[in-house]
This record gives sequence, C-alpha cells and structure tokens, in this order.
Amino acid sequence: MNMKKLNVALAILVAAVMAGHAATATSDTVGYQQVAAAKGYTTLGFPLVNSPVVSATVSSKTASSIVLSSVVPSTANAAKPYYLEVTSGPLEGERVDVSVIAGSANVTIVASSGNTDTLSTLAAGASVLVRQHITLGQVDTSCSPALVGDDNNGDRVLFFIGGAFVAYVKASDGLWYEDGGFDDMTDMPVRPGVGLLLHRRANTQTTVTQVGTVRSNKFARPYTAGYQVYAPAYPVDLTPTGMGATVTNGWAANSDVSRADQIFIFAGGAFVKNYLEASDQSWYEDGGFDPLNTTVLLPSAKSVVVFKQVASDGVLETSPVAVQ
Repeated sequence: MNMKKLNVALAILVAAVMAGHAATATSDTVGYQQVAAAKGYTTLGFPLVNSPVVSATVSSKTASSIVLSSVVPSTANAAKPYYLEVTSGPLEGERVDVSVIAGSANVTIVASSGNTDTLSTLAAGASVLVRQHITLGQVDTSCSPALVGDDNNGDRVLFFIGGAFVAYVKASDGLWYEDGGFDDMTDMPVRPGVGLLLHRRANTQTTVTQVGTVRSNKFARPYTAGYQVYAPAYPVDLTPTGMGATVTNGWAANSDVSRADQIFIFAGGAFVKNYLEASDQSWYEDGGFDPLNTTVLLPSAKSVVVFKQVASDGVLETSPVAVQ
C-alpha cells in the first residue's frame, strides 16, 4: 500500500470514528498526518506510534521488573527510550517507561513522570507490548524542509516540564540540546498523549509528516493538578466532549473562570482560554457566548494546554480500531 492510500485509509477511519462507529482491523492500522509549520510557534501532537518491538504476555513480575513470554528482538537499541503498555485485563491502557536488553525477556521499570500506574497488581498472563517512544530526533527527521541547526538561531522544540515550557535547540552539529545545556537530547522522548511546541525560526515553512501505527488498545490518561500539555492518543479530532471533559467525568465547572477547569488552544500566536461553565455545564471561550461542547478544539495532529483544578484519574480512552 502506498502512502497516499494509507492516508486515505486513515481519513476514512477518522471519519468513521467521528460518526460514532468503531472500525475493526485484523492487523495494525497505519497511516500518516501532516502539519504545516510556518515561522513562529506551532503545537504538535503525535497520535501515531512506533510499532511494538515485542508483543507478549507477562510470565512474572517483581516490583521493578517484568518477565515477558517473548524476548526483546536483537534489533532493539537499548540506548533508546521505551515504554510498556498493558493491552488486556483490568490494567489495560496503563503505561510505564522501561529499559530493555536485546535478546532478553526481562524489562526493567524506569521511574518516570510518564508512568500512569505502578503496575503492582499486574497479573501473569496479561497481554503487554513494548514500544520505542517517539523521540526529539524523530520529530526532527519528520520535518521537510529540515529544521535549521544553528548554535544561536536554530529551530527549537519546547517541552512542558515542571510547570513551564523548556526549549531545546537544534545546534550546528545537528544534535539537540536544552537551551544553554551541553548534553545531547536527541533521544528525549515525546511521551504518549503529550504534545509540544515547535518554534520555527527560519522564514520558510516546514511540513511535519508523522508516519506510524494507530494503537489498538485502550489509553489511560491521569491528570495532575495545574497545567499540562494534552495531545490525542488516537488520530481523531477532538471536541471537549470527545476529550471526556465533562462534569460527569470529574472536570470542574464554575462560573468563576479561575475556579473552573480550562482548555487553552493556540491561535493567532497566543493561547486562548476556554472554560467549563457551571450554569449549563458547557464549554465557552473566556468572554464568549457560544457553547463549544461539540466544537473541535483539538485537531488530531496538534495539542492544547489543559488546566485542572485537582488531580484525577481521567477517563480510559478507547481505540477507534479493534484488532481481531
């Protein structure tokens, strides 16, 4: 299948999901998405994932490691960042970062802000898979024309870390560094469901093309109190309702905007605040009058900033494809 057909297949899939009909597949569904990034800032999300390096069941588990029914293949690069997703049972959708060794069935759980659960109750026989994270280097190579590497004026990618956006710059040697830092950050992970900002400093537009697989398992999305960057887990445009951003799902509604949960979309070079109003439990732009519950605020290849008044488990999101 060529890329054009893959993209058409993905478009049909998304249309079916938006119409409320799940699609069924007998193998991985793959495709691509494109985002045009002009000079300035563009939000990005990466709902298409790397194919699993191993799909297996759990043979045994300790507090810090999991023994799989299959070994990690020799092609796996242990220097890259990986994560494990649970794909069956009561913990389906939960994720932990792991380190791997090629040829070994043992994976080690790595402490990470991206871990959604301790997996302390993960049972033998549960299905899991291990994927390599999307990395900053992959984001770089997905851009055409290429991102500019310059020690002073290189293009930048901004990750939201510790409550603030932190810039990573592409240097003249082609590697990525935290702005002002000296460590190569090319393999920095873009964790699932988390977006970023691309700061294009060159005058020419670049096109970001993400090629990958649609995950077929459920997706856990816990929230912390405060600000966080939210990107779709699946290639589907999202409304507030589609995000599960409702009072029923634990989102805070209030007529005082400062006390309501909020979604910030990036438009016109700035973040625009939307909030959940208590009187009718609907979403509105701050100062606006039109309800936005069923309005797409988040295209599938973009990201938004979410502000939550309190931490919550969120909803367990369901894939638009089901593998038979």
